[in-house]
Amino acid sequence: MADLWTLDAQYATWLKVELAALAALEEVGKVPPGTAGAVAARVRINKERIRAWEAEVGHDLIAFLWAVEETVGPEGRWLHYGLTSSDVKDTALALTLLQALDLVRVKAVRLQRALLELAGRHRTTPILGRTHGQGAAPTTFGLKVLAWGDELGRVLGRLDRARDGVAVGKLSGAVGTHAYFPPQAEEVALASLGLQPSLVATQIIARDRHAEVLFALASAASLVEKVALEVRLLSRSEVGEVAEGRPEGSSAMPHKRNPILSERLCGLARIVRAALGPALEDNALWHERDMSHSSVERVLLPQCFTLVDYMLARAGDLVDGLVVFPERMRAHLEEAGGLPFSEGLLVALVRSGLGRREAHTLVARLADRARERGMDLASVAAADPLVQERLTPDELRSAFDLGSTLRHVGVAFDRVRQDGYTA
Repeated sequence: MADLWTLDAQYATWLKVELAALAALEEVGKVPPGTAGAVAARVRINKERIRAWEAEVGHDLIAFLWAVEETVGPEGRWLHYGLTSSDVKDTALALTLLQALDLVRVKAVRLQRALLELAGRHRTTPILGRTHGQGAAPTTFGLKVLAWGDELGRVLGRLDRARDGVAVGKLSGAVGTHAYFPPQAEEVALASLGLQPSLVATQIIARDRHAEVLFALASAASLVEKVALEVRLLSRSEVGEVAEGRPEGSSAMPHKRNPILSERLCGLARIVRAALGPALEDNALWHERDMSHSSVERVLLPQCFTLVDYMLARAGDLVDGLVVFPERMRAHLEEAGGLPFSEGLLVALVRSGLGRREAHTLVARLADRARERGMDLASVAAADPLVQERLTPDELRSAFDLGSTLRHVGVAFDRVRQDGYTA
């Protein structure tokens, strides 16, 4: 990924666009026959000469053109014919973005496979669900992980849509009018590069396309943070239901096993998300173009692609190496004293004919009593006269049955499979 954003890569991609444009001009009869072949055979990139020219003229693409023209000879005058700098830069950027998105996608697919595999292994592993940071109802660890894998499928969809949106170039001149570079040549050149022409362009390709790329990257970073944050929460000392495969210690406290990787991933997600504002602001420029977007993109695009590439790769490592403690998960569920089944008791009472408000008030009172006395909710409920009147012992036991509560978990796995994933 880092190699895509070097000066060497930038110059090579600029030259690729220039040569495609020249070949297209020759094909439509705008330059002498044999020009493109002669230029391609002799052209060289000399970084030292580019730097020297740039120091003199203060314009990177002019310096590039002058330096490569020196290596070609008379035919070099046809390079950049009828084009403006943004024709080359924006088209070259599209080629770079496609490669970068493809690399990110590979990492995202690997992470999704790791998540779905982990979800499948723990499909029926019971765990205490938590809402608002408090114990809620029983769920399974596999279902929790499956939700991440499903979301990653949507991230992949965003990456693919962003790729489609940015797979365009423009070779239409200073304000997009094709004044000196014919539309037919643009179509030929871009097709040879694997791009479509931007339907309408000013001096540049509209930056809503690039903002969509940044949003797709931010959504990938957000998903990674969601996974990492849950790992951090479940690995707290008082929870201890999972642990990083290679936790870090402390210089002062030898007993510590800190989820450093998860914390790092959460922090990096903030940087990627912060890029969305500037990316959207890049879309509104003065008239046919100003340069306020250019300096932003030189920072945001390499930074965000490199970070997301790293985050997805390390998140894959995190999931592959995650240590899961099913016995701790079950222990916390049991230590909750039947409270996670309060909804089952509520539903059973409603089914018996008790009004919902009365049933809710009764179960809340019984739950408070169980907490105050350190008793199991099922035992407290069994001793309550109204519960005895409404529910048989079998009905009461069924309200607190874990298997019954989790009997439909497999439906989500089936739906995910039907959506094209495997788990």
